Amino acid sequence: MATVQVILILAVFIGGVALMMTKKMPAILALPLMGILIAAVAGVPFISGDKEVKTITSFVIGSGAAKLASTITVTIFGAIFAKVIQKEGISDAIIRKAAELAGDKPMVIAIALTAAIAVIFTAMSGAGPVIMVSQIAVPLLLSAGVAPVVAASLILFGLNIGLLFNVSQYQLYVDTIGMDMEVIKSTSVVMGVVCAVVTLAYIVINTRGAAKSAAWAAQAGSDKKDVNPVALLMPIVPIVLVFFLKWNAETALIVTLVVTALITKPKQAMQVLSSSVVEGIKDVAGVIGLMVGIGILLNGVSAPETSALMQPIISMILPSNPIVYVVVFTILSPLALYRGPLNMYGLGSGLANIFVAAGTLSPAAVGMALRSTSVVQCVSDPTNTQNVIVADYANVDVNDILKSTLPYTMVMALGILVFTAVTLF
Repeated sequence: MATVQVILILAVFIGGVALMMTKKMPAILALPLMGILIAAVAGVPFISGDKEVKTITSFVIGSGAAKLASTITVTIFGAIFAKVIQKEGISDAIIRKAAELAGDKPMVIAIALTAAIAVIFTAMSGAGPVIMVSQIAVPLLLSAGVAPVVAASLILFGLNIGLLFNVSQYQLYVDTIGMDMEVIKSTSVVMGVVCAVVTLAYIVINTRGAAKSAAWAAQAGSDKKDVNPVALLMPIVPIVLVFFLKWNAETALIVTLVVTALITKPKQAMQVLSSSVVEGIKDVAGVIGLMVGIGILLNGVSAPETSALMQPIISMILPSNPIVYVVVFTILSPLALYRGPLNMYGLGSGLANIFVAAGTLSPAAVGMALRSTSVVQCVSDPTNTQNVIVADYANVDVNDILKSTLPYTMVMALGILVFTAVTLF
């Protein structure tokens, strides 16, 4: 009976991945459905009069829907702050300032704009900011002589580096697998360095010989908006508060977004904040729905009945040697693409929970494996909203971005995994 249950659970996993990869069912629906089906196959009771019994209705659905409440809260505050940054023209000003300082050398322009985008996304995330950045930075890069697919890719490389320091992204790993927040913060610095070095190599290799267009100056100088110079520093303030002053992300984001509104438009701060709350929550409504589904999946796979069935198998499969750990997760890192099994915002969250429960790898090792694959997913995944947006602005095929960036993102994953194997395995 147990063998049949394991086979059925694996069938649900594979079926869920297939549905998401082929876009037959969105992740926001597939993940909770998988959590419920897995629990049912494992023998978790649907309902029980005994409150101590973990059931599908109370534990998988009820508790699961609220499991990532802390992550959802941080995500909402991060979205509100991002909206303030966007409304006040701070992100626009940072990109334009970087372009002005870079002069007229294509390679220098590419480095400066990628760095500026990274700074912006330490405070922002979501489709709205990607659109705003793309409509400014892509024309600047193209007119500097950078190839369209490279221009689109640089937006994504900058976004990836910025998100590594975006404190609103950290709570998910704490809530899903119990990864220590201090480990997340310290490893983010190393991840940022690895990704920055590889991104720099990408720029050098792909912008040599680029010829700058005369149209760039006009593009860079249009539609400027005066911004208080102090406000340009606000995107990195939450990083300082969280990394150095040890504030929690929620408090750091709230304080920073209020101060930002007061600095930029003191007389209209109330209106800016209130509209940013509404619009920010709208921007992340889909992400919040996805996190509810992830929570249901997590509780489905972590129910006692499910864990008892899956842990022996997972324990045999997971690498117990640091070298094998690096090789296996590097080779498998493309499985984070197309909402695959190593995508933390897909099936990966459920698998990570099973990995930790198996006891072969520590939460830090599991978390860093999934964080390394998230780099591949963030930059190279054709199903990402941000990839579709930048491809559209650069007028390139989204799969060309995948071909251009995947070798580099896999090298990033390799560097992160080597660091993990040496220091945290």
